[in-house]
Amino acid sequence: MSKENIIGTNFIMTNRDLITKFGVNSAVMLGELYGRMNYFRKRNELKFGYFFATKESIEKNTKLSPYKQRKVTSILQTEGILNIKHIDIPPKTYYKINEEKLMKVLKNSVVENIDNKRLKI
Repeated sequence: MSKENIIGTNFIMTNRDLITKFGVNSAVMLGELYGRMNYFRKRNELKFGYFFATKESIEKNTKLSPYKQRKVTSILQTEGILNIKHIDIPPKTYYKINEEKLMKVLKNSVVENIDNKRLKI
C-alpha cells in the first residue's frame, strides 16, 4: 500500500485551532461528522444539509461514549456550529454543520495566532 493510500483512509481530520478552542473531544467529533457530511454530500444524500449518524457508529469510530458525544455536541450547538434534529420513526439523529460559522471560528483563530506572533516579535 502506498503512502498516499494510507493517508487517505480511515483518518479523522482535526484542526489544532478547534482543539484549542473547544477541546480535543469536540474537535474529534467535528472531524468525524465533517467526514460523514462529505460522504453524504458526494452521494447527493443530504436532506436540507442534514445527514444522519448513530451514537453507536460515532462511538465505534471515535471512542467517544454517548455521554461525551452529548457534551461535545452541546458545546458545538451553543457555538452555532452544529444543528441536530431527530427525524423519522424510530427517530434517527441528523446533524448539520454550519460551515459558515465554522469558517468564522477558524478565521478568527488564524487572526489571533498572527496577532500573537506579532506581539512576540
